Amino acid sequence: MKKFSILMVLCLFVSIHFASAQSTLPMADGTMVREIAPKDFKSYEGKLLVVPAFKARGTKKWLTKQFDKNYMKPFHVADVSEVPSGLGDDNYPIDTYKYMIFILSSKSFSGNTEYSFQLVDRSTNTVYYHPSSGNMIKKYLKKLMK
Repeated sequence: MKKFSILMVLCLFVSIHFASAQSTLPMADGTMVREIAPKDFKSYEGKLLVVPAFKARGTKKWLTKQFDKNYMKPFHVADVSEVPSGLGDDNYPIDTYKYMIFILSSKSFSGNTEYSFQLVDRSTNTVYYHPSSGNMIKKYLKKLMK
């Protein structure tokens, strides 16, 4: 039992460390807001920058399909290496891509992949994150567009 407890504590430490390492990318001196999005996001007509914080085979294709079906506005899926500072102003100008969705992933103890989403207003460096935004991208985008 003691070995199991030590193993659980070690796994928890590693998962917390991994999650905090992923979530540091868009937060360079930013403000965190516990809302899903700003009130004017629904009427935003510019391009949305979508940045998954993970590299997996087929990620861009899968995200493109999900956003085509559920977002239906202009967007671009970028590789996390293309947005090195977290804001990506070098490759993706803020006047074109005011908002960015940063997608984090982690594995649960059951082996399922869980996602969390952060909407970043790149012009003000404000990060919108709501814990009940949903684990599935489809649910998140529906809540975002309400």
